[in-house]
Amino acid sequence: MYKLLIFLALALSLFSVSFAHAQHHGGQAAPPISFGDRKVTVSTWLDPADFNPKEDTSATLHVRFYDSDTNTNIERVTYRVQVLSGDTLLASQMFFNKNGELLVKIQPNSQCSEKDIWRCTKYEGNKDPVVPSALESTAESIPIIRGPLFDKSGPFTVKVAIIGASNPKTQTAQDIDFETKINIAQEQQFPLATQSGKTTVTVRSFQDELTNFQFAESTKTISFEMPFHWEHAEHVSLVRNDLEIPKSFTLFQGVNGFQGTVNGVPIYSKDITVDSYSSKDSNIVHFAVTGEELKMLAQKVTDKHTMSVQIFPDTNMVLKRTDVKFSNGYKASVSYDPRFGPSKDIPMTVAFFDSSGILAKDIRYAYSIQDSQGKEIIVNTGSGGNSVGISVPSGADSRLVTIPSKGSYTLQMYLVGRGLIDFDQYVPVSVKLDITEASSTPSPKQAPDQKTTIPKTETKTDKTLPTKTSKDTKKDVTKKTTIKKEIVKKTDSKKPSSSTTPKPTK
Repeated sequence: MYKLLIFLALALSLFSVSFAHAQHHGGQAAPPISFGDRKVTVSTWLDPADFNPKEDTSATLHVRFYDSDTNTNIERVTYRVQVLSGDTLLASQMFFNKNGELLVKIQPNSQCSEKDIWRCTKYEGNKDPVVPSALESTAESIPIIRGPLFDKSGPFTVKVAIIGASNPKTQTAQDIDFETKINIAQEQQFPLATQSGKTTVTVRSFQDELTNFQFAESTKTISFEMPFHWEHAEHVSLVRNDLEIPKSFTLFQGVNGFQGTVNGVPIYSKDITVDSYSSKDSNIVHFAVTGEELKMLAQKVTDKHTMSVQIFPDTNMVLKRTDVKFSNGYKASVSYDPRFGPSKDIPMTVAFFDSSGILAKDIRYAYSIQDSQGKEIIVNTGSGGNSVGISVPSGADSRLVTIPSKGSYTLQMYLVGRGLIDFDQYVPVSVKLDITEASSTPSPKQAPDQKTTIPKTETKTDKTLPTKTSKDTKKDVTKKTTIKKEIVKKTDSKKPSSSTTPKPTK
C-alpha cells in the first residue's frame, strides 16, 4: 500500500524514466540470433492486443530488442521497421530509442489511391539529433505512423532491422534482421446446435481461422481446431481466442467457469476465464494459453501441426465475489477463482459501476496486493503515457495475478480518473482475498461420441469492443503486464512537434 501511495503522489510530477529493463511482453518473438556474446531477439505487439480498427482510432506498436537469455533490454538501439501485408509494403521508417523498447503510435487510415501503398503512409515525430534519418521514441515524444496499416483483420508482417545498438554512433557490421507477425483479430460465427435449436456464437481469433467447430450437447463440450506448428511453440508468446456465448443459452446458465484440454492434454484452469460484465447479452469466454505452457504442451502432443481444443464446464469452480463502494459513489464488483494451483495464477475480474449502477466505461485505477504480513507482492499503476492508472475502456478488467502460495491477501484499489480526467483525490478501497488449495486437477475430457459438425464460415472484422485480459507476473509472455517491486516515476507524454515523410526502404 505504501509503495502505491508514494507512486500516486509522485505520478503527477514530471520526471524522466528509464525502462531499460522493463518486463513488457506480448505479440510474437522472433527466433534468437547471436549478437556478440549474447543471444538476442525482437518481439512485437500492438496495445491493445485486441485492437479493432473499426472501433479503435489508434494503437501503440511495441518493438522490443532484448537478450533472450536474461530477458533484459539492449539499450540505445537504431531500428528500421517495415510493415507489410502479404508482399505489399505499407510502411518503412528508421527509429532510435534509448531503452530497447520502441513505442510508435499507429493511426490506421485505409484511404489510399497510390499504386505503391507505402506512398500513402505519413510519419510524424522528432528527428533524433545523433541519427537524423531516424525518429526518436521517448516518453516525451512518441512518433506516429498514419496510413493504411493494421487497418483490417488478418496477419501483418513486421520486419525489424537492427542497424545499431549500445551506441547510436556505432553501426552493426551488417543489419540484424528479424521478422514477426501481428494478427488483427478476425471474427467468425458458428451455431451451437442442440435438440431445442441453434444458438449463434461469435468467435474472435487472434491467430488463424478456427475449423471443425463442434458442440456436444450431452457433455456440454465445445471443440475446435486451428493450425499450429508445435515445433515453433517456443517462439509463440500467446494463443488466444474469445468466444461470445449468449447469456440466453440455457446449457451454460449457472456455469461459473470452464476447463479444457489441448490435444487431449489438460490445461491450467486460468487459461479459460469468463467475462460476464462487458456485454449485456453475452458471456465472453477467453481462451488464452501463454508461451511457457505452450512449450510444455509441445513435449506431449502428437499432432505437430494442429491445435485441438476442448472447452467444457468446470463443475468444481465456485467464484468468490465481493462488492465494494468507493467514497465518491462509484462501485466495484471483484470476483476471483480462489483455487491455488500449479500455475500460481489466479483469474480476477474487477467491474466498475457508477452511482446509478451502470457499467463505468473508461475508468482508470491502480492496485496492489499485499500478503498477510502487509508486504506488497504486486503493484500495478498502469503502463505509462499521458494518464496515470490502468485504463479500462469496457468498464470490466480481467487479468491473471500471480500468487506465491495459498493464504490470505488484501487487494488495495485506487480510482484515479475516468477518461482523460483525473479525480481530484485518488479514492481507495480494499478487498480481502482468500486463496485455498485447489480441490482437484482438471482431467482430460474424452471426445464425445456424437457431435454436431459445424461448417466453416466466412471471416469478418471484429465489430465489438473486446475485453482486455492481462497478467501481472514477470515470468510469462502476455499482454503488457509487470510486477513492479520498486516505485517508478512517470512522465507526461508530449505530442511530437515535427514531421517527416522518408521514402521506405524496400
